[in-house]
Amino acid sequence: MSVHGPMGLGGGPLHTVWEQRRSLGYVEEAGRPTMETARRFLGLLRPHAGRLAIALFLTILAVLTSLVPPLLMRQIIDRAIVRHDPRLLLYLAAGLVLFPAAGALISVGQNYISTVAFQNMIHDLRTAMYEHGQQLGIDFFTRTPGGEIHSRFINDLNVMQMSLRTTITGLFVSAITVILTLATMFALNRQLAFLSILILPAFALPVISFGRRTYGAVTRTQESLSRLTARLEETLTLSGLIVVKSFGTGRSEADRFRGLCSEVRTNQVRQNMIGQWLTMLVSVLSALGPALLYGYGGYLVIAGRVQLGTIVAFSIYLVQLYNPVSSLVGSNTTLIGSLALFARIFHFLDTPPAVPEPALPISLRATPGITPLELEYRDVHFAYRTAEEVLHGISFTARAGKLTAIVGPSGAGKSTILSLGARFYDPTGGEIRLGDVPLHRLEDTDLRRLVSVVTQELYLFHTTLEENIRYGRPGASDAEVADAVEAAQLGELIAALPAGLGTVVGERGYRLSGGEKQRVAIARAMLRNPGVLLLDEATSSLDSRAERLIQEALDRLFHGRTVIAIAHRLSTVLAADQILVVSGGLVVERGRHAELLAGCGLYARLYREQFDPRFIPPVSLQGT
Repeated sequence: MSVHGPMGLGGGPLHTVWEQRRSLGYVEEAGRPTMETARRFLGLLRPHAGRLAIALFLTILAVLTSLVPPLLMRQIIDRAIVRHDPRLLLYLAAGLVLFPAAGALISVGQNYISTVAFQNMIHDLRTAMYEHGQQLGIDFFTRTPGGEIHSRFINDLNVMQMSLRTTITGLFVSAITVILTLATMFALNRQLAFLSILILPAFALPVISFGRRTYGAVTRTQESLSRLTARLEETLTLSGLIVVKSFGTGRSEADRFRGLCSEVRTNQVRQNMIGQWLTMLVSVLSALGPALLYGYGGYLVIAGRVQLGTIVAFSIYLVQLYNPVSSLVGSNTTLIGSLALFARIFHFLDTPPAVPEPALPISLRATPGITPLELEYRDVHFAYRTAEEVLHGISFTARAGKLTAIVGPSGAGKSTILSLGARFYDPTGGEIRLGDVPLHRLEDTDLRRLVSVVTQELYLFHTTLEENIRYGRPGASDAEVADAVEAAQLGELIAALPAGLGTVVGERGYRLSGGEKQRVAIARAMLRNPGVLLLDEATSSLDSRAERLIQEALDRLFHGRTVIAIAHRLSTVLAADQILVVSGGLVVERGRHAELLAGCGLYARLYREQFDPRFIPPVSLQGT
């Protein structure tokens, strides 16, 4: 069974489509957060411990300054007013302004330092994710929607940034505030302090229930955002939009997107309401403490056992105590929910590369100019993930400096053979050797320096034509770029473009024709100057005139290089030193053009399907 994207999964309910994707291995699913998730999260904070320690020290200073105003209020009521001392009243009132101002200034510094620390952590995490994503095999990206991956980089990390900035800082501030406030209250009056904290254990009760609910709500919200992002990327980018417009499915796609938006809306409302119910419970609990304080404290004032200023100070401390306790509960709940995001991130980072770097790599020494090397396939077998074997013992040698052509019907395994030669995948059996070194033992930098690929799906970046040509070798000189442009027959195109080489080619090179894009890809490969070149359908999009123009470019490109070229158009491989005919994952014929044509086998049949029997190939292309 083969499924090539969401359109191939049918038009059922959205969650059913997503579950079908997951069952087929297209969606990576993260496990539930555990203590291991929390441990790894703390490990992310460790490199930034210095800044966080400074932020913690400033937090303590800010909390200490916040504890002074209630004491000043106590002195105003019990001393300045009772003794009718205006000078003392003025000093104490000035303190009510100065200490909060100092605390606010310290908080600004604390917030700046902690924000920088958390932003650095997110920067490191995002960079690590990107580098790991580059190491993942092609198979990961063929089974995982691009929007799902991008959602983890954007949606998950954005929510994580906000969560860290508010939650972790809030935990520090709240915990320190509670500890220092309780210490001050006990120093003032133990009876009232014990009375004030009677209600504190009740604040912890909602954490157990609401924390679990928050985790589930966050998970569902982020998954629905991933589905929304994936659909948006598939249907509202250039390539997807052309398909939608071509088939007139705009209305159905809008309805499907509206359904995804509704799903996101529902999950976000549920997530928000969990927080609101928690806030309500905390508010009710927060009202009990002041009620007990004013009831019992008022009795003590009437009885003459406590001064009124002490009760006022305690009432202020209660606000300073219960507010951080409430925040502490909310921060814990939010942190538990945030573990769902960390679990998704760690799951991505834990995805093993299908093509790992060798533990003990072998380096091929660089030599000036082109270094043609022999590429040998030894009894190579291969099966894609959860699929049957597609190559059944492929063996051949692409000789150094020679052209090896691979032909055969669609689905025969030709592109898979090339993908293995580029080490986009590793064989499930057998071995591929470059210059007598197994590919899986080569350093990746050596492999990419020596081997270049022109793929069947040509991809140009949304930048200038020159930058696209220079992509594999940005430091090339202008003269070298000009030589590659001339060799790839791009001069006429560049002269016709409004800004020449500085023309922006559009998304995926949409401003260029298929043949023009292929010539740009060939120019890029020529500038890269590899010793081994792998071409997949290098002239598949060329018309007859463009094909004739590019034959000379291909001849120059092939000269002195080890080349394996795939083409349905047999006219492009007539001069090959050896031709491999592949069918059903096997090499069923091999030889030169004239030999295979005389053999009346599969090659002869494919050749006659393309050309009239009376067709006589140009002399320069016959290779016989």
